[in-house]
Amino acid sequence: MKKLIIPTFCFAVLSTVAFEEKISAAPLHAEQASIEDFMFVHVSTGSLNMRKDGAEDASIVAKLANGTQVTVYSESKGWAKIKANGNDGYVSTKYLLATKPGTLSKSAVTIKTTTKYVNVSTGSLNMRKNASDSAGMVAKLTRGTQVTVYSESKGWAKVKANGKDGYVSTKYLSAKKPGTVTKAAATVKTTTKYVNVSTGSLNMRKSGIDSASIVAKLTRGTQVTVYSESKGWAKIKANGKEGYVSTKYLTAKKPGTVTKAAVTVKTTTKYVNVSTGSLNMRKSGKATASVVAILSKGTKVTVYSEANGWAKIKANGKDGYVSAKYLSASKPGSGATSATPAKTTTKYVTGSLNMRKSGKATASIVAILSKGTKVTVYSESNGWAKVKANGKDGYVSTKYLSMAKPGSGSTAVTPEKTTTKYV
Repeated sequence: MKKLIIPTFCFAVLSTVAFEEKISAAPLHAEQASIEDFMFVHVSTGSLNMRKDGAEDASIVAKLANGTQVTVYSESKGWAKIKANGNDGYVSTKYLLATKPGTLSKSAVTIKTTTKYVNVSTGSLNMRKNASDSAGMVAKLTRGTQVTVYSESKGWAKVKANGKDGYVSTKYLSAKKPGTVTKAAATVKTTTKYVNVSTGSLNMRKSGIDSASIVAKLTRGTQVTVYSESKGWAKIKANGKEGYVSTKYLTAKKPGTVTKAAVTVKTTTKYVNVSTGSLNMRKSGKATASVVAILSKGTKVTVYSEANGWAKIKANGKDGYVSAKYLSASKPGSGATSATPAKTTTKYVTGSLNMRKSGKATASIVAILSKGTKVTVYSESNGWAKVKANGKDGYVSTKYLSMAKPGSGSTAVTPEKTTTKYV
């Protein structure tokens, strides 16, 4: 019997020790389990995104409604690792509270908000998804719309308006509804001006640069409302549209009502005076500019200005630029003494002679002049003569010209020395 009792006693002792160890370990296990806290979702609107990881761009595991009970495993850097509705994931800690919504004290759940109003002078205010000009559009808020402001930071306000949440620029919000503010606070100083272009129309552009897209074309005399002027551009409203125009084409008085002295543009009348052919009128004062019209000799033109050898003119109802050297104060052929005739001389070709396009031996040949051909010489320089012969203009070598016609017996002509050779 004693042999049997001893093992039983030892077993009992061992069992007791094991039991005591289990009891002593229980509090430690309880402390470890206390890491798992119960909390509740607190959102003012919508639902709370539970994400796969603690990052805003992580994929959404589930959406948790306001008041949802969650088990919190850990918290780090503003994110809580939780379990809710059988799913594991991460949520922002700022939307979790220890008390279920509706049961906590008023001071604990109060979120301070303010009421403001949209105050835009024209158009509407964009409510965006995030506090960024490039963020997606949530809604467009008209002037006077009431909004609930949750917070303001860096020029952006987090708001709720018309049942939607988003962000708007703080500079377009006011504490008072537009229309109830004092006159001094609401007044935007504008001026009225008029389009004053001499020809055509004035381009109203999307922004104050020459390359900006055209919003509208404004005719002479159009009334515009000017909001501001800067660097040669005016921000305006005209015909229900807004844009920018060059300030130099705006005037304080409507064209036609200003004094004569203010609108008088001094012009002169001249005539096209080309020796042959016609004169190209170009779009601008450059030889490479496109041709607007071709003006014949004697055409009457109105000259607005002259600069750098070019004259800005109007002829045959068109505006453009021509070379000033081909204009004269008197009409060609009118016999006015003020016009100085071009001095020319008559000479004759002493042998078969090439007439070239310019005064160079390599220039292309315009015509071949036979011996005795009569030519009109306009000028001579560097061994070349600018001539007209057989109705054509060109250049010939001066050494093959003489004052007397070959064969006339004049001693003034020295026969040209020639040689005969063979290929």
